[in-house]
Amino acid sequence: IVTGANVQVCWEKFARYFEVELKEVKLKEGYYVMDPVKAVDMVDENTICVAAILGSTLTGEFENVKLLHELLTNKNKETGWDTPIHVDAASGGFIA
Repeated sequence: IVTGANVQVCWEKFARYFEVELKEVKLKEGYYVMDPVKAVDMVDENTICVAAILGSTLTGEFENVKLLHELLTNKNKETGWDTPIHVDAASGGFIA
């Protein structure tokens, strides 16, 4: 699973309990959500999903799901993979 380093702890627990590798896109100063370009670069043939957040735990910001979708769709077409996106919305889903 590819996520930003800003995900809820439940993703880390899921990965540990089910022995799934969690690849985290590092955050940078002033940009506290997952970078879609970096996330898609981390996707490989074993990736089961890319998890984006609407309402980041750290700041409440929405990640750019539209750009992530476009980039991942292109990568899936190029590679023949079928890597999906999971949007973790929680309370942000009510606002969205």
